[in-house]
Amino acid sequence: MSQIRVKLTKRKIKNVKARRDVKRKRARVGFMVERNGEYEEFGRYLDRRKTEEWIVSAKKTLDWFLSHMGEDEWVRRRNSVVKYFRKQQDRAISVDPRFVIKVEDEDSRVAFHEDWIAWYLYLVESVYYRPYVDEPSQSARVYPFFSAIGRYVKIAKSIKGIEGKLDELLKGNNNQPDSLLFEIVVAIMYKRNGWLVEFVPENPLSQTPDLLVTRNDEKLYVECKRQKKSTEYLELERKEWRIRWEKLVPVMAEIKVPIFLDVKFKVELSQSSSEVMVDSFLSIIHRGHIEDGASFENDEVVVEAKLINMSRVYEHFSRYQVRWNSPQMIALFAGSYDGFGSYSQVHLPTGINAVGPDDDEHILNLFCDGVSEAYCAKWECLAEESISKKAKDVKKLLSKAVNQSPKDFPTVIHIGYETLHGPEVEFLREKKIRTSINNFDFKDKDIRAVYCHAVQSFHEIDKFECAETTMRFGKQGVLPEDILSHDLLLDEPGMNIKSDTHWNEDFSEI
Repeated sequence: MSQIRVKLTKRKIKNVKARRDVKRKRARVGFMVERNGEYEEFGRYLDRRKTEEWIVSAKKTLDWFLSHMGEDEWVRRRNSVVKYFRKQQDRAISVDPRFVIKVEDEDSRVAFHEDWIAWYLYLVESVYYRPYVDEPSQSARVYPFFSAIGRYVKIAKSIKGIEGKLDELLKGNNNQPDSLLFEIVVAIMYKRNGWLVEFVPENPLSQTPDLLVTRNDEKLYVECKRQKKSTEYLELERKEWRIRWEKLVPVMAEIKVPIFLDVKFKVELSQSSSEVMVDSFLSIIHRGHIEDGASFENDEVVVEAKLINMSRVYEHFSRYQVRWNSPQMIALFAGSYDGFGSYSQVHLPTGINAVGPDDDEHILNLFCDGVSEAYCAKWECLAEESISKKAKDVKKLLSKAVNQSPKDFPTVIHIGYETLHGPEVEFLREKKIRTSINNFDFKDKDIRAVYCHAVQSFHEIDKFECAETTMRFGKQGVLPEDILSHDLLLDEPGMNIKSDTHWNEDFSEI
């Protein structure tokens, strides 16, 4: 088992120097805008930032991909991304501003579902050309893969069949870039380990693996599968939360008490009353004494409440504008920010400013210059059923990969998935994965090894973090280390590799 962790930090404008060491990398990826900011100094910093390794590498990938896509096609697709978010933004700020930040609304989710790869390209292009543009929760997932490809772009370009893979990624109709980016970084990893690598063209008449790799007299097929970021259960759970939150917001807005709620469901959200948050809130309000903290508990939920420190919020806005709907905004209301946490917030802004040029390329560049009302909640479900369903196994993906493997040719399987929910879920997921792979019946397929690549990308107040853990399973007496002596996908040169999981490391830091 191998693990790495990379942290990319964003600092206030005056803090323009980045720290580096062999274990982790820190660089600025976003910011608050100072009202009396030293914009000339910051402008110089933005120019210097373009020389940082992770940005340089990501831009190499961007340039390669855009040259393959073609400039006219990219302009058209980029305009579609901007048009989508501009329409969303105009709709949001034209209604009652109390509900401006209603991110639970399905139509307001900050992602361009119609063209995922164009959305990814826009985010990466923006970090270089449009520094005021960002969507932290999305870009944290994208940057590490673009940087990893760009770091070894010469290797990537030398892989036989890569042009066809780029066609599929950039010009195809399947709209599944995560799986294709995963295939590319796996291919690069094999090249780094001394294998000759080629992508296997798809055969519409039969199942084909993704890669053929050759080293000396040894040949292997490689099959890659990547789990979707969000499970169906998680989406249903979020939908159930939205129902309860949207019932609560008008009640909070009517009472006008700036409040933060820490909510822990004891049962699956679908098994709780749709009015449980309204009932909890009203019970807390009627009892009073929120200044010292208050709580409500029944068989379904535990709710702890505290007043939002509006004096601190006002003082912060006296010095800074804050990115709209950002971790920093949530932290102002909640008092802190948990990168694994699920938050909802509503506020009444005193002003929203678009920072940067007013052109047809800038969007997601809104900064709030103050608020007069604020309401916020952090929620999680502690029910065993919820934890188990979020700890999704890879058994189905493994079965699909085995079915696509030939009977008479040695094959290696790589499965990628994202760790999103914190250590408790990931401990259980790891246990499920180990049980499934160790007990799986491969029947007549010549499977030599299975690798599981767990990637964690999440954003915090002043940084985003990427960590990766590889779990390896040898079959038929094969040692996975003999196939890949180095089996991490996203590492940088000089990174410190540990024999541990990143979720175990996260647990030790709690």
